[in-house]
Amino acid sequence: MGAVIIVDALWGDSGKGKVCAHLAVRDKAPLAVRAGVGTNAGASVTLDDGTLVRARQLPTGWINPETTVAVGSGVLVDPEVFAAEVDRFGLAGRALVDGRCALIAPEHVEAERADAHLAATVGSTCTGNGAARADFVLRRARQARDEPDLAPYVTDVARRVNDVARDDLVLVEGSQGTLLSLAFSDEYPYTTSDNCTAAAAMDDVGLNWRLVQDVLMVVKALPTRVGAGPLPYELSEAEVLRRGIAEYGVVTGRPRRKAGRLDRELLAYAAMLNGPTQIALTFCDHVDPAMRGASDPAAITAPVRELIAQVEQDTGAPVVLLDTGPRLRDMIDLR
Repeated sequence: MGAVIIVDALWGDSGKGKVCAHLAVRDKAPLAVRAGVGTNAGASVTLDDGTLVRARQLPTGWINPETTVAVGSGVLVDPEVFAAEVDRFGLAGRALVDGRCALIAPEHVEAERADAHLAATVGSTCTGNGAARADFVLRRARQARDEPDLAPYVTDVARRVNDVARDDLVLVEGSQGTLLSLAFSDEYPYTTSDNCTAAAAMDDVGLNWRLVQDVLMVVKALPTRVGAGPLPYELSEAEVLRRGIAEYGVVTGRPRRKAGRLDRELLAYAAMLNGPTQIALTFCDHVDPAMRGASDPAAITAPVRELIAQVEQDTGAPVVLLDTGPRLRDMIDLR
């Protein structure tokens, strides 16, 4: 079948984790792999029984009990976070990490917390990812294969990804967002410490481009941003609260700044960089509360239909998934 790359169009926090979980369950994916920088961005999914799942290291595909989850070699690994998620989600038999992943050490976290530029100017999560990335580039970082506690999980993830993708479905879950990319953002230094495009995600997990089936770009109906940097059409905090659409970061708990509409020029630029073949439009209930919890295409309202048409025009790709609420089942699958 091939691989589906799940990538965020804008500044992250768009529901990529929920999209990955949905596809793992609906399409019975045998393997889901985490791409992205590392543990500086999280994913949250509310299961249908109301349980809230939060993750920073592993992809959310494990929600399908038949799906193996892995961390690609380009992703930074915090051994404590990895172990905690394996334990919390019961993944001892089906979690993998590439032995070449660079490790985030306590001194990396301490260095970032002491760095006023990162904390006060950039608005970093200060989880050690930038410092660990710097050590990796300087070839002095420890790797997952150097950590005894990770030994039961270590494998060649790139080989596994390509082997599975030749015959079956692999989900590659990116993190953060295209416009936070280190090399592609006009908003430097208000970026993350690596790139967050579809091509970067392929590189993070060692995927042969010939095995890509689809690039599924996730577009948040009302974009958000955590930390510093510009946010076009930003709403006031009072307006966000008045509308009942406030959100908070998975890793930091900080309020997410929220825009009142999509910037069409930026969305088209993200599409140029990523080349999406499909779009997942998320947080549709923040555009029209009447959409909340919908799972039937017949429930799509006029404002959301207008937004779908606009997004398809700006990206050149069809909208195939509509996220309508926090629960896993709050999804309209148009495929």
